[in-house]
Amino acid sequence: RGFGVTVADLLFFGFFLWILLGGSREKIIWWPYNTAMWQLLLLVSLISLVDSKVAYYGLFTFHKFVRGYILYWVIVNLVRDREAIQAVVYGAICAVLFQSSIVLWDKYVTGRVVNRSVGSFPHPNTLAMYVDLIAPMTLALLLAGGFKNIWSKLAPASIIGALISIIFTKSRAALIIAGAALGAVTGMSIALKPTGKKIAVAMVGFLLVDIIGLIAAPKIIERFQKAPEASELTRKYFNNAAHAMANEHRFGTGLNSYSWMLANTDYYWYVYAEEQDTIKDEEEFRESPMGQSRLGTAHHIYYLFAAETGWPGMIIFILFIGRYYFHNFILLLRIKDDYYQAILLGLFVGFSTLHLQGLLEWIFRQTQVFFLFSVLSGLMVATGRVAHQEKVQKNSQSQRANGRLKEF
Repeated sequence: RGFGVTVADLLFFGFFLWILLGGSREKIIWWPYNTAMWQLLLLVSLISLVDSKVAYYGLFTFHKFVRGYILYWVIVNLVRDREAIQAVVYGAICAVLFQSSIVLWDKYVTGRVVNRSVGSFPHPNTLAMYVDLIAPMTLALLLAGGFKNIWSKLAPASIIGALISIIFTKSRAALIIAGAALGAVTGMSIALKPTGKKIAVAMVGFLLVDIIGLIAAPKIIERFQKAPEASELTRKYFNNAAHAMANEHRFGTGLNSYSWMLANTDYYWYVYAEEQDTIKDEEEFRESPMGQSRLGTAHHIYYLFAAETGWPGMIIFILFIGRYYFHNFILLLRIKDDYYQAILLGLFVGFSTLHLQGLLEWIFRQTQVFFLFSVLSGLMVATGRVAHQEKVQKNSQSQRANGRLKEF
């Protein structure tokens, strides 16, 4: 909480300074794709703090947004060729393997986790969303034959590890989204370029998923059957409060203020509307365990932005992520190189999982997932640029070769 500085910050700030000092010896890309929307997001975030009752809370998230942009900027400037792209992909695979190893260690060795696994994250849903972002890209590359040597073994291991991690988080939405994402990647990959190898890999994959599903089925069914109805109702209350905040404040209540506003103002009664008429002492109820049980933040990333930065802020946020999504889709259609196309396909589906999860959670704003989004967005933009440069270079070489033939 607060002005966080992580190991990741130290690394990418180091690279940031290295690039500025000319260490990369490449022409600096000062204005990466979508920078204007980053700036608008930062601007509307600052505007929202003008009338905020807890503006310093908002500075915590604003600080995170700035760090996220610098991370994105660094990735775009560092990733200049196929080898650099592979390095990012391998790093993402290692991250999933690391998380799944923690899940298995905590579950079966130390016994520290007996209910819902969290990996190294603060909440099970964070772990589920994190691996949901990476697994589609890994599967797309696997189907396209994009891995060699030891990575041809680590890649499928990471996909299995991602599935196991998601199952152990017992996140209902993540389970459905992960299955849909992997199925979509498989279907779209085969549709883009059908091969016997892809179909064989898909069949083996479906067999493994079926086996894992059969083993985990009792726990999954139990999770759906015993899911508390109060949880869904509380989400509805949160969204109602978010709507009210957005309608009553042109630029919202202030970035990162939703939880404070819910707990300390009359918006509190949006989550306790049914109890308000029967309460004798409202202040006493607020301080009671029951009166504290429904407090939290909006479990809908778009409504959360609307509440804290107003409807204009929500629109800017949608345009911010929408431009990346649209750019990813255009690149996917244009680029024909199998390796790059697989990365873009996996990223497109991975970003889709993030947006779908955003309808049910606010996980996008958590540092780990937000930083991963910044890295993968940078990877997507860099992949498009590298693929274009390679195509231009090949065309140039082909033209020179044809010119020599004509001379003879």
